Amino acid sequence: MASTIRFPILINTFLAFLQKYDWRGKHKFYLWLTRKYPHKVIGHKIDDRAFFVPVGEWCFWLEKGPENYYLDEFLPFCQVINQLNHPFVFFDLGADIGTVTSLVARNCPTLSHVIAFEPNPKSFDILLTNLAQLTVTSVSVNAAVSDYNGTTAFHADSDRLNDHEGYIESGIEGDTQVFTLDDWSETQDNKMGAETIVLKIDVEGQEIQTLKGATRLIKAAKAVILLIEVHPDVLRRTNNTADELFEAAELTRDFIWQVPLCNGLIIDRTKPLFQQIPEGQYDIIGVTS
Repeated sequence: MASTIRFPILINTFLAFLQKYDWRGKHKFYLWLTRKYPHKVIGHKIDDRAFFVPVGEWCFWLEKGPENYYLDEFLPFCQVINQLNHPFVFFDLGADIGTVTSLVARNCPTLSHVIAFEPNPKSFDILLTNLAQLTVTSVSVNAAVSDYNGTTAFHADSDRLNDHEGYIESGIEGDTQVFTLDDWSETQDNKMGAETIVLKIDVEGQEIQTLKGATRLIKAAKAVILLIEVHPDVLRRTNNTADELFEAAELTRDFIWQVPLCNGLIIDRTKPLFQQIPEGQYDIIGVTS
């Protein structure tokens, strides 16, 4: 990550401090700062390692820093991982700048290896810097994941330093690399032969395709944990339902699904998801049964 997008040390320290508290005028200041410095990052310290966040992402101001990023969903996810008490490989699919990987690294002591895929080149630049601070081995891939190998178009807001709602459009000519997890992982020297794998799938409409492209990987593991984002707007854009996401995973393994934001509700797979919980955006945990 180019040093030119970082603030001077004293200014950075002050901005990181401001992000961590609620104060009058915070949102107005955020809007002003975003307009004036749209391509800058703010550096934080998490357990003595650096972690950089774009100025223009309100979630880091709202949640008071990257170490507090939507903990009501991600801490239960980490607790589920820790219950297995086995070394695991973490696949961060749609990694953005690596915030979820950072939380997993902080809260899951058995993390052994990180594989992060992110197609947005601007986000990927920050991701590389953030994952380089980890004490575990990590591999970062500037590519999307789906059910085919090739290239395609990537749609994102080019005016933003990162756009975590960017998405690929299959069948459209473009220069964004796309892999299936099965084919990519089988080219790696260690063959990704972990007994336990954890996949965070936040790929803006390619969730079903990603699962179809990872069947061999999922079948080969002794235990699998999934974290899948369910977003009504994305489901409407792709003409899918939340239940079809679960069905795509269940073609390979049986899973028990739970909703952290609904007090760990176990999903009844005989009923549509949004008959059981209010329609909204959720991160759903799936654990092989």
